[in-house]
Amino acid sequence: MAAGYNFSNMSVDALWQIHEELRVVLAAKMAAQRQEIDERLRDLDQFSASSQCAVTALRPKAGPFYRNPDEPTQIWSGRGLRPRWLVFQLAAGRKLDEFRIEADNSVADIDDAHSQHLV
Repeated sequence: MAAGYNFSNMSVDALWQIHEELRVVLAAKMAAQRQEIDERLRDLDQFSASSQCAVTALRPKAGPFYRNPDEPTQIWSGRGLRPRWLVFQLAAGRKLDEFRIEADNSVADIDDAHSQHLV
């Protein structure tokens, strides 16, 4: 029971008045807490976005590591899902290393041809 109040001896009007005052006070306190939580969430979102940018900036760029011998413009970096052409080749019994691109200038030539193809 609240200190200083004997609710059972109060009239309905007095109880209703307390109810209304409590409703106003509770609404104000809840709004203040909601605003504080929203501010914390915004801070966390900003921190999360900046952290993600930093992690992405530190990650080395994936270059094309595998090439489709039947269609040289089709390349795969080795990240993510395997492309369909590679899945079919592997299912046919070929080895992944057969499609590896050697570190030479032919990779840049393929990238140029691929980017011109997209334009």
